[in-house]
Amino acid sequence: MATPASAWKGRFFLPLLVGIITFAFVWVGREPPDLRPSAFDVDYFWVAGHAVARGENPYTATRELIGKGRFDFPFYYPGTAAVVLAPFGALPHRLGVALFTALGLGLLTWSLPGWRKWILLSAPVFESILIGQWSPWTTAAVGLPWLGFIWAVKPSIGLALFAGWPSRKALYGGVATLLLSLLVLPGWPQDWLATLRDTPHYRAPILRPGGFLLLLAFLRWRYPEARMLGALALIPHLTGVYEQIPLLLIPQSRRTLGLFIGLTWLASYLVYTRGTFGATIADGLERQWPYFLVLVWLPALGMVLMRRDRLTAPPARPGADRRLDEGDS
Repeated sequence: MATPASAWKGRFFLPLLVGIITFAFVWVGREPPDLRPSAFDVDYFWVAGHAVARGENPYTATRELIGKGRFDFPFYYPGTAAVVLAPFGALPHRLGVALFTALGLGLLTWSLPGWRKWILLSAPVFESILIGQWSPWTTAAVGLPWLGFIWAVKPSIGLALFAGWPSRKALYGGVATLLLSLLVLPGWPQDWLATLRDTPHYRAPILRPGGFLLLLAFLRWRYPEARMLGALALIPHLTGVYEQIPLLLIPQSRRTLGLFIGLTWLASYLVYTRGTFGATIADGLERQWPYFLVLVWLPALGMVLMRRDRLTAPPARPGADRRLDEGDS
C-alpha cells in the first residue's frame, strides 16, 4: 500500500515540475520591464486583469494601448475572463504572465491520467506556452470538475467542452463567475458585444471548406468526445494551433495518441513554413484551414467514428474510465 507521502509525490510531483519548468521558461523569455511592441496573447490578458485590479475598464485599457501603438487588437474576451485574470494583473507584468502560463500547464498535467500526459508534448500545448493561452486551463477542467468555472471565461470552447463533459460544478461555477463579473464590471456585455462586431476571424468550422463533415461526429453522440467535436464544429472560434488541445482528448490508446501528436506537429510545421499567415487574422486562418482539416480535424473525426468499444454509460471525464488509461491498440 502506498504511503501518504508516496501518493502525494505520485499525484503532484509531475504537475509541480511541469509548472516550475514552464514558469522558468516564460520568465526567462520575457523582456522586462515593459510590454513589447508585438505583444503575445497573454500580454492582453495581463492588461485586462491589471485594469480590473485597478478598478478600470479592461476594454478601454486595451484600446488606449492600441492608440499608443503597443497593441494591435482589442480585448476579445468577455468580462468573466478579465475578472478571473485580475489576480494575475495585480502582479508585476513579468510575474503575472509567467504564473498564468505555469498554472495552466500544471493544472493540465494534473488533470490528465496515465499515458494521456503525453499530450504535453504536442504542438498545440507548445504553442500555448509560447503565446500564453486559456486552452490548457479549459482542457484541464474536463478532468478537474472544480475548475469548470473557467469555461465561463471562454464560452465558445467552454460550451463545447460542457457538451462533452457536463457537470453541476462547472455549471454552478460558471454562473457564479458570470454574476461576479457583472458585479465588478456591470457594463461589460455591451463593451464585449461592441468589440465582437467586426471579428470575421471567429468562424464556425462548418462555415469553412469541408468543415460540414465534422457534424458526422454526432453519429456517435453518446461518446463525450463526439459531442465535443460536433459542438466545436458548430461554434464560432479561432481554429489555430493552440485551440486544438481539446481534440487531443479524443485518442483512446497510446498508439493513436502518439500518431495524433505527430500529426499536430506536421500540421503546425506546414502552417509555419508555407506562408499561411496573411495580412489579417481571418486571411491567415483561411489559408491554414486546409492543413488543419486534413491533418488534425478529420483524423479526430475518424477516431470518433471508428470507436469499437461498447458503451452503456459514458464516462463523466477522461480520468473516470480505466479503459482510457489501459487502451493500447
